[in-house]
Amino acid sequence: MNSEAAYWLALINASGLTLSVLKPIAQKWYLMEGRSIAQLFNLSAAELAFRFNLSETDAKSILKAADSYQRQLALPEQWQAQDIQLIPLSHPHYPTRLIYTLPPMQQPLLLWAKGKTELLAEPTVTILGNPDPQPEAVQYIQNLIEILVEENIGVLSGYGKGLDRSAFESILAAENGHAVAILPMGLTAFSQLTNKLDAPVAAGNAVLLSPYSPDTPYKETLADARNALVDSLAMALLVPQIDQTAQPRARAALDRGMPVLVGNTDSPESRELIAAGAFLMTDPEEVVEMVQQAIIDNAMQAQIAQQPAQEKAPPPPPVKSDDDDDYALGTEAADPLAADEALDILSTAGKVPNSLRTKLMALEKEGVSSRE
Repeated sequence: MNSEAAYWLALINASGLTLSVLKPIAQKWYLMEGRSIAQLFNLSAAELAFRFNLSETDAKSILKAADSYQRQLALPEQWQAQDIQLIPLSHPHYPTRLIYTLPPMQQPLLLWAKGKTELLAEPTVTILGNPDPQPEAVQYIQNLIEILVEENIGVLSGYGKGLDRSAFESILAAENGHAVAILPMGLTAFSQLTNKLDAPVAAGNAVLLSPYSPDTPYKETLADARNALVDSLAMALLVPQIDQTAQPRARAALDRGMPVLVGNTDSPESRELIAAGAFLMTDPEEVVEMVQQAIIDNAMQAQIAQQPAQEKAPPPPPVKSDDDDDYALGTEAADPLAADEALDILSTAGKVPNSLRTKLMALEKEGVSSRE
């Protein structure tokens, strides 16, 4: 794995080309054609220029970058000594949800992680809100955390002040709770500021993630890019108590089709989000139901994204029936999926919550009983 990672580092660090040039190349070569980045360096300059519409100079710069391979190979080994793992786009633990929720130019080619990277595939929710929340909001979060833990749903945090960090710490304090934090700085730089998260990371209950190389210090401008990753990786965005920071993020999430739930507070900001399609949070069980639906939608998106282009053609329009129904649907019958098969599909998006698994098995049992 370090060999492939070293080629990614060579391409990005040593080619001298900007990410705006490199991202379309890497995405087409790996995501669309399924080839390793190492194979990219086997092309000639003429082939690179033709395939990716590059100048001869840029094509030669890419090939020249391979000369730094040995130097780049040493970097993952140095990071591993700090328990930091490099996760390029081709890594099996790269969060595939980012690939079809973020625009291509916003998708990071490299991520750095510390902790149990398998948690990146588990369903999570993000909780935003006032940095000085009211007691009612704090109690609501505590009740919600209990149900999230029962359903194997984690919290995804940017580790910012307020409800974001409070929810993150609360779920880690719960037995069997798990969480993901995406940081606006490098992991080495973060560890030099605090060791507060070392214990849950070592226990396998948390994973720290960053799109920035390990020594990158904190900058305010990096937080916006971090927020985009947080809001795109989570299954739902929860805002128990709205504030000026959460408002634009919630509205952007709604525009992307992400489920957003807002607290029962009568404020202009909450009313605006509800008018735009947000749901009102009335009890924690509703949150779980929304996340379960998002898991299903996520699995469907993943399947569609993996289909060959010819299989993605839109279906023919419905045939109008002989009566006056202008919206008649086609009558082709489809056999229902068995519960086990449905669970296999849903598990491609992460661990299936217990209540959803139980519901599917119960529905199948009822169906068998009715047929008998």
